Amino acid sequence: MNKFNLIFCCGMAFGLVACASVEKAALNADDPTLAVAEVSELMREAESEQSDLLSLDEYLKGAKHLAVAQKGLSSVSQPDHILDNTAIAKTYFLVALNNSKERKGSVTRMLQARKSSIQAGLKNSEALLDDLVDVDDDLRDETDNFTEFLEPEEFSEFQKMYFSLEIRAVQFRELNSVKTVIQKASRQDAEDLAPNTLRTAMLDVNEAENFIAQSPRAPAIHMNSVDRAIASSILLADVMDVILNAEGTPENIAVKIVYQDRELKKLSKNVGSLEKNLQTTKSNLLETEDTLKTQEEELKSTRSNLQETESELLLQNQELESKNQELVSTQSNLQETESALLLQNQELEKSSIQIRFQKAMDQAVEQFSEDEASVYQQSDKLIFRLKKINFASGSSIVPEQSKSLLSKVDQIIKSLGAQLVAVQGHTDSVGSADLNKKLSNKRAQSVATYLGSLSGGYQIGYFGYGESRPIASNETKEGRAINRRVDLVVTARK
Repeated sequence: MNKFNLIFCCGMAFGLVACASVEKAALNADDPTLAVAEVSELMREAESEQSDLLSLDEYLKGAKHLAVAQKGLSSVSQPDHILDNTAIAKTYFLVALNNSKERKGSVTRMLQARKSSIQAGLKNSEALLDDLVDVDDDLRDETDNFTEFLEPEEFSEFQKMYFSLEIRAVQFRELNSVKTVIQKASRQDAEDLAPNTLRTAMLDVNEAENFIAQSPRAPAIHMNSVDRAIASSILLADVMDVILNAEGTPENIAVKIVYQDRELKKLSKNVGSLEKNLQTTKSNLLETEDTLKTQEEELKSTRSNLQETESELLLQNQELESKNQELVSTQSNLQETESALLLQNQELEKSSIQIRFQKAMDQAVEQFSEDEASVYQQSDKLIFRLKKINFASGSSIVPEQSKSLLSKVDQIIKSLGAQLVAVQGHTDSVGSADLNKKLSNKRAQSVATYLGSLSGGYQIGYFGYGESRPIASNETKEGRAINRRVDLVVTARK
């Protein structure tokens, strides 16, 4: 009995005495089979979280009660007895999982090394499982059941032990069957009867073990050597069979017999495959002949039908040509109608915009004095020329007395149904061109910002042109006053 089973049995004996005092967890199902399946999944989760290391006592008690419940499913146990043990097992596994989550912080990287060794198939070997139990016990002792952290040197040693177990687990998984063959051959006196074949097999096994030790997690690196070891062990078994069945056969002759026998088996297999293929081919040919006869009859019928169909298609084509001509004529008429409608729509849009422009200009004449603003149409845009935005010298702040003017302009622009308003700032030529451009841009921005605050429902942009677009002479005071202006270029919605 290995150590793990011994601990498990002791845990069962202790748990049978204490189980009556354990509070039972609620199960998700009253059916014993479903309940056992639920807790079995919980046990697998506990194993995945390595509760058999981090919370061994609770894990073993849970496993004990689950085993009793599983045994009860296949016997005449009462359902209540099965459900009781299942509920107690669930309690212990939940405690084990909780303990594991609390304790894993001190050995997180260590747990990954241990998990890799288990995933490599360690539990398939009783000897390796015993060694795992020993390492686990030592780790619990050194960490005082995971309440203390390991020193770096101790941590490194435990990682090495778990990595060594992983290597041995991979070696066991890949080469155990090979070693079994070699051991059997050795018991059959292979050292005397087939020493060269035995030696080759042992060398190949040792080489495979070395490759696995170098790269246990990289099958691409060690699998070629494993395959060689397997092939060598099979050859050893075959050679020993020949020698034991024909006493006195020399090893070299036995090897030749094995290879010849393999070639014969290949040939026999190939012959059998060829015979099977031949039979299949003959059967397929017969089926093909029947199919061809059927197809010939169907072809005759199809030809007859085709002739009838051709005649019908000819009549249909003639009708289609006539309809196509009618369609071409209709399409031509539609294109002409669409072109006329498009022109009408364009004219209507222009008329609609023109009416709105005229209405806006009429409103402007009514509401603005000549020295405040003027409005005129330029192509498909309406220009509001604001003459009386009395910015202080060098300032870009919109004066309070000018805001009423901008509000009236906003109302007209709204009634116009504007889509975009471009605010353009202009200055006279007094001062440097660079300063004038910056000042005009800031003033345009201020006007745009104020219009935006009125929520007119149209997009606003701005740009400062400085002194680059005069509309009067900058040589006179009156001309310069005219050039100091803000223009609103309005694009109406269609």
